[in-house]
Amino acid sequence: MITLTKNNYFRHFGTGSKFGVEMDQIQNKFGNLYQEGSLAAEEVYSLKDGQLHIMYSGGLDSEYALSLFLQLGMNVIPVIIKLSPNYNDHDIEYALNFCQSKNITPKIIDINFDEFVKSGMILDITKECRSSVYHRAATAYAASKLDGTIILGDGEPYIRLNENTQSWNLEIDEHDYAVYNYLTTRKIPCFPHFNRYRAGMMASYMLDVRMKELAEHKHPGRLGSNSSKIYVYNRHSPFKLKERQKYTGYEIIEQSEIFKHPVFSQIQKEGLNYSGFVTFDYHEFIKDYINV
Repeated sequence: MITLTKNNYFRHFGTGSKFGVEMDQIQNKFGNLYQEGSLAAEEVYSLKDGQLHIMYSGGLDSEYALSLFLQLGMNVIPVIIKLSPNYNDHDIEYALNFCQSKNITPKIIDINFDEFVKSGMILDITKECRSSVYHRAATAYAASKLDGTIILGDGEPYIRLNENTQSWNLEIDEHDYAVYNYLTTRKIPCFPHFNRYRAGMMASYMLDVRMKELAEHKHPGRLGSNSSKIYVYNRHSPFKLKERQKYTGYEIIEQSEIFKHPVFSQIQKEGLNYSGFVTFDYHEFIKDYINV
C-alpha cells in the first residue's frame, strides 16, 4: 500500500481550525539529503504502478526529484503543464531546456486556462482538493489525466522568520495536501510529497548547515528558506542545480483579464474552510522530533 510518507511517519489530520500534523520521532541513523533521496527514489520506483511520471515545473524542488531518478537510470517521464494562452511560458522555459539538455522528452499537458476558469472546472476541482488556494487545481487536473504513478517534488521543509517573535518556524499549510486529496479520491497511485518521503529526508534537510544558520540569524535580511534551497540541494548531490528566480507560474494570470472572473472570489470564500496552518519553532522541532 502506498502511503504519503514511508511508514506514515508524518501524518496530517483535520481541516480548517482543526488541521494538525503528527510526526514520529526520528531515531534511526540517516544519511545526507542526497543519500536519503536516492534511497527514496529506489523505494518509490519499486512501489510504482505502471509508468512513473514526475510533475516538473522547472523549479528547484521538482528538478531535484527528477534528477535523483535520472541519476539512478530509472525510466521516468517529466510532465510539464502549459497554461494557455502563454500564461506560464516564462516558467516552463527552464523545464523544457533542462529536458533537452538531458535528451529526454517531456509530456506536455496544455490547459486552456481561460476555459478552465469560465467552465467552473477550476472551482469544482479546488473544492474537491479541499484547498484554500486556486493554484493547485491545474496540477491536480493534469496529474489525474496520466496513466501510472504520479510524483510531485513537493514536501521539502520550509522555515520562515516570525518578525514579531524573531523565531524561525517550520510551517505547514493545509493546502499542501490538496493534490494528494484529489488523486487519492480517484485512487491514483501518487507520491505528492516526494521530498520528505523518508524520515531521513526531513531530518537531513532540517539539519543542513544552511537551515541551522538561518535559524541562528546568521543571514540577516532573509525572511524564509526558499532562497536557501539551492545550497541545501547542491551540498551533497552531483547535480549542480542552477539558481533561478522563484515563480508560481501564475504571475501573468494574476495581471490578466481572466483573473477578474468571479470564480476566484468564490474560491477564496470556499477556501476559508480549508485554511489550516501549523507552525513549529525550529529549535523545538529539532529537539522534539530528531534524535541526533
